[in-house]
Amino acid sequence: MPAQAKFSSPFLGPWIGTAVLLALLASGCGGSSVRWRSSWTSPYSYFPGDTREVFANARDLYDEGLRLEAREALSELAAREPENLEVGAWLQDVEAELLEDGYNVFADSQSLEAGSGADVLRRAYAAAKDREPTVTSFVLAARAETDVLAAETLIDKALELDPTCAWAHYGRSHVLLQDRSRKDRWGLAGDALARALQLDPGHLRARRLEAWMQAEEGTLDLAATNLQRWIEITDGDPRVSRREAVDARLDLALLFLLAGEDRRAVRLLDDLEGEEIGRPRRLTLLAVARQEIGDDLGALNAALRGQGAGGAAALPLVQEAMLLELFLGDPEAAEERWRAVADLADDTNNIGDLVRGLRARVRLERSAEAADAQVDSKSGPQGRTRSDAPPGAGPKVPALETLD
Repeated sequence: MPAQAKFSSPFLGPWIGTAVLLALLASGCGGSSVRWRSSWTSPYSYFPGDTREVFANARDLYDEGLRLEAREALSELAAREPENLEVGAWLQDVEAELLEDGYNVFADSQSLEAGSGADVLRRAYAAAKDREPTVTSFVLAARAETDVLAAETLIDKALELDPTCAWAHYGRSHVLLQDRSRKDRWGLAGDALARALQLDPGHLRARRLEAWMQAEEGTLDLAATNLQRWIEITDGDPRVSRREAVDARLDLALLFLLAGEDRRAVRLLDDLEGEEIGRPRRLTLLAVARQEIGDDLGALNAALRGQGAGGAAALPLVQEAMLLELFLGDPEAAEERWRAVADLADDTNNIGDLVRGLRARVRLERSAEAADAQVDSKSGPQGRTRSDAPPGAGPKVPALETLD
């Protein structure tokens, strides 16, 4: 899917374009783990007769790289089930990806020369909404909309037609998260998400968003529990792409790391050995996890492999710091490298650099504590106080890479 390929996201569509930073704000998206199961019979995602098998076959075509054939199959299924938003969303995302790569999938009425792929997609779904103003057409037009206020208006139109549409409430949560002009956007987005889950407890995309929001709010244990359940329930489900399945597991590994469950993170990351999707990110997380459990050689190996997989800007500095620290016996030089990694992470949304920044801050914190202990042992209570620690030494929790 186009959005997934860029961002590791639960949103599965062009609703939101950049990562929302960590926000320790309250929302109404749920404060406890809820037992739920998926369904193929929910309103606006109902698969009668053989449509589930037809959808799975279309998804197989996409996974095999046959995107034009997948679009044709999804188009035929959408014509049979025009109110099915799961089918419509997948069709829209395949079209967005094809447009991005230069395919003119709307040759009868659109031209790529008239604008970017995103503009063409927006116009196509706006025109479809004008021809048939239904709940489904309003929601799909909102997904394709590039302006947040226009998207919000379209979602409101869908909710006017059907206030019980879980997909529309789910979409409203997305739009609110994107609208940075609203100071209360997190609370309102949480309320919208809670309503979506009340209407459809098994809404897979809403459940994925729920775990993401909980992680962003700092409730890591709850987020990990709900994300783990989502992974178990969606295993092999054609409504979830392989990329999103892998990204969810990497998000869970990060949650384990942030919660101090390093060995669980290592086991989860080792289970993904050989997976090409998200390989640089997996190796980055593995380097952190292995060093946390005391496997310094394993950490260095993962870091070096990560560089070969196309690591981000901080990776060479990480490798230098580890070499200086582990093998060359130069902790002061290593600390300089860790500090450079931490500084770099302050100016990036790249998950690899953010995780490396976390690792760097942990290292700097431990270095400061060790220095404090050494001073205290020599000079007693007159040694350096905690306020003298290097600025920014405390661990900074990075946001999960799950908002597109």
